[in-house]
Amino acid sequence: GAEVVLARLAARAGAGGIVGVNVGANRDSADRTDDYVRLIETFAPVASYFTLNVSSPNTPQLRDLQKRDALDELLARVVDTRDRVSRSAGATPVLLKIAPDVTLPELDDIVGAARKRRIDGMIVGNTTTARPPDLRERVKSIEQGGLSGRPLFRLSTRVLAETYVRVED
Repeated sequence: GAEVVLARLAARAGAGGIVGVNVGANRDSADRTDDYVRLIETFAPVASYFTLNVSSPNTPQLRDLQKRDALDELLARVVDTRDRVSRSAGATPVLLKIAPDVTLPELDDIVGAARKRRIDGMIVGNTTTARPPDLRERVKSIEQGGLSGRPLFRLSTRVLAETYVRVED
């Protein structure tokens, strides 16, 4: 579907506004990092910024990309690609979208990699796979995938605050 989306965005290029492109890996990809690289190359001419989504709960094992070594490799390749294509497409900020379900040691690793690779910002956080015991809708408590909204508020606010401290403002 990337070609269809690219054509739509290219057709509205003169319309102004901010266009964020959320990139992620295909479910069945043999090289997930390569998926991100190819999408950055493809969408750089039309994107105002990129969101590297490494936290979708609906793509099996995607959250493994939040682990220190995998994330460092991903960010290194993405930043190199962004810098290379910026010569023709212009500068495009890269933001990292993480899960709110990370532990504090995992968050230390994530922020460390993000700072080391000098990405432009972070989005904290995606949906949660946790199901709070006080969830009112029983059907929602047994669904697979991500949960958002009010039940996520306390968790995401805590991870946002912890991230803020780690990135030093």
